[in-house]
Amino acid sequence: MTVRAVVLPGTALLVPGAAGAASVLGPVRDAALAALADLVAGPPGEAGASAVVVVAPGVEGTRGPARASLAAAGVADRWIDPAWAAATRPLDRPVAGTAASVALLALAGAGWTGPVDVVELGGAATRTAAGTGTETSTETSSGTSTEAGAATETALDAARELGAEIAREGARLVVVHDPRAPLPQALLDGFVAAAGAQAAPVATADEPDPAVAVRRYEVRAPAAAARPAGPVVSR
Repeated sequence: MTVRAVVLPGTALLVPGAAGAASVLGPVRDAALAALADLVAGPPGEAGASAVVVVAPGVEGTRGPARASLAAAGVADRWIDPAWAAATRPLDRPVAGTAASVALLALAGAGWTGPVDVVELGGAATRTAAGTGTETSTETSSGTSTEAGAATETALDAARELGAEIAREGARLVVVHDPRAPLPQALLDGFVAAAGAQAAPVATADEPDPAVAVRRYEVRAPAAAARPAGPVVSR
């Protein structure tokens, strides 16, 4: 089985050092690191595809590299475990939001040093994976509730399309879960459907609240072609 996607809880407490000297979410952190290590262990996708894409709720922006920072959550870079803190550099990159930063830091903690693109989804979903397409707002300045609902469904459809596009690229996906943000989940749904992935259980030492659970999605490797039982004789 090949891991194609991992879902992480959207809490800064997943990052060692974010809670100071206190030890919190240890089993969840271990499960997250194990899942991410499996995610990045396989070969990258097709040539030209981003190796890993992080999707998280946040301020809408284009897809591209970013550096991690938990400053908005009151966590200084110097408090973060040094291995994880590698994601806070280089300093000339745009700063990701807190949720996306959690994923970037966790990837660094899992040993990933390759390229990562960040997609933050707020009130809109970008229609193209390159981040250069149109955006569909979930809010309207005026109109009926029916119009607002239609706009929301349009945004969800756009997120699913983006997820399918990322899957077709061969990229691997890390989604930061927030039950208040439906667009990242919609993108994951589109990705999983296009990739043919299936959810796999993640065991932890204790049963966490669903809000801090780790999920992984795997694709079954194609069966190897059958070989002749005896030696091959060339003529």
